[in-house]
Amino acid sequence: MKTLGVAAVIHVKNMNQSLPYYIDILGFTIDFQYGEYIGIKHGDVLLHLSSSLNPGRKKAPGSGHVCIDCDEVDTYYAHIQEKGADISAPLDNRPYGMRDFAVDDPDGNTLVFGKSIYVL
Repeated sequence: MKTLGVAAVIHVKNMNQSLPYYIDILGFTIDFQYGEYIGIKHGDVLLHLSSSLNPGRKKAPGSGHVCIDCDEVDTYYAHIQEKGADISAPLDNRPYGMRDFAVDDPDGNTLVFGKSIYVL
């Protein structure tokens, strides 16, 4: 078997509150929408947002944690900070070999954006 991709499902309370944050602040775009289940993209990264009104499987909103690899982490950090992103961990070099930062969405789901700083 060859795996082809992955999409993390982020559970949110209110899609009308969460979706604008992902689009207007974090820069995602809508890939598809099926009622209260919406696929959003940023570059090659696909996330699924599922609201409490979605009839499918449910998890507690705010319990999500996703790490996203990117290239221009410093530029992106400055851009979304300027737009009002809820930064929960500031941009820094970490002892685990990443330069990263974390943001929280309106429900408390955490997205970490970073790039490797290991030199091979």
